[in-house]
Amino acid sequence: MKNSTKFLKFAAIGAAVMLALGFSLAGCATTVPIKSVKMPTINGMDTVKNLGIRDFENRGGGSVGSDLAYYLSDKSKQMIMNTGKFNIVAPNDPNADGVFFGEIRSVAARDTQNQNSYKDKNGNTFTYTTYTREVSVEFVYGVNNTRTNMPFGLIPKRGSTSTSSDDPYRLTDVNTLARRIVDSQMRGLEKDLVPTIVTTNRELMKETSDDKAVKQLMKMALSLVKDGNLEEAIRQYDEIDSTYGSVAARTNAGILRESVVSETAVSAQIARLDGRRRGLIATAVTDVIDMLNSKLPSGTNIAVMKTSSTNNNMLNDIVDQITTSVVQEGKLKVVDRSNQALIDAEQQFQLSGNVSDDSAVLIGRQLGVKYAVLCWISGERSSRKLNIRILDIETAQITDQTSFDI
Repeated sequence: MKNSTKFLKFAAIGAAVMLALGFSLAGCATTVPIKSVKMPTINGMDTVKNLGIRDFENRGGGSVGSDLAYYLSDKSKQMIMNTGKFNIVAPNDPNADGVFFGEIRSVAARDTQNQNSYKDKNGNTFTYTTYTREVSVEFVYGVNNTRTNMPFGLIPKRGSTSTSSDDPYRLTDVNTLARRIVDSQMRGLEKDLVPTIVTTNRELMKETSDDKAVKQLMKMALSLVKDGNLEEAIRQYDEIDSTYGSVAARTNAGILRESVVSETAVSAQIARLDGRRRGLIATAVTDVIDMLNSKLPSGTNIAVMKTSSTNNNMLNDIVDQITTSVVQEGKLKVVDRSNQALIDAEQQFQLSGNVSDDSAVLIGRQLGVKYAVLCWISGERSSRKLNIRILDIETAQITDQTSFDI
């Protein structure tokens, strides 16, 4: 019993040592991720910031198509919002850059039955019936460019599935089968609309030399890779290559460099694409922050207020960005947007459709701030502007007023 216990202890220690050295007990090769950005299947989506979403229409799917249209309308809205890449607006919003739409083209269902037989070990023949239900669905979705009134692109989808049973009453219903089909086909929606990060795993090369010193150094470098310390692993592989001329070390150092560079490149490309989508809005927010910092004394208390606008959804997003940027820079003190007095004031501003400077001054005094920064959007599409007015609460005078293209 003591010997078996001692054996188990040594086995456990040996396994721990092997894991610490970075070995794979299963003998699997070590791989390193190389990342890249895959552009949306629908060209031009990188320019869409404000996206309207129409409900799916049933063009030829009968009663099942009506159920699917309702189901896909809800599903597509949720999936698009989950991307976090668009400002969702009403389909008829004049500020929409594009409008997502979809159509059910056809739904077909067919029930069949087949007679089958088999013999048991005694040679007796038994007959049974198999019932099968087959369903196929065709639908499309796409995005219309509201600025040109032409589609960015159209994505056709088609799928089928079936179910079988020895009892026709136990077959899965057509609606459920149709939903399974569209669930499968909708998995690619995100890739059709937004840039996605694609990862390709590259396998590190194994050392083929019989030199024990080289093999030990290669194992140490591999352990660094598995620990995520790629920079140090690259340095060690370079040293092994320089000292011993190891092809595997040289190859692995190159793969690791590619992995590190791809991580940075992907982040930069995604940032550029997001910047292109946000474009004028991002520039306007930056200009507003510069304006506030240059016009107002450091440490001043301010309230950023939303007033009646042509696009309240967009304004909400912009004001949130302005407030966040002010807080992050720390040069000015801004009223928290969860402040109930500020919420009530903005709701009253938007309901009234008109905001006087006197009203803003009264609210500013209630909030205990030195300046009120009034924000509103005017115009549509190419003439759309973000307007900023700074009011001195103590004197009720306009400190500055500027408009920015968005």
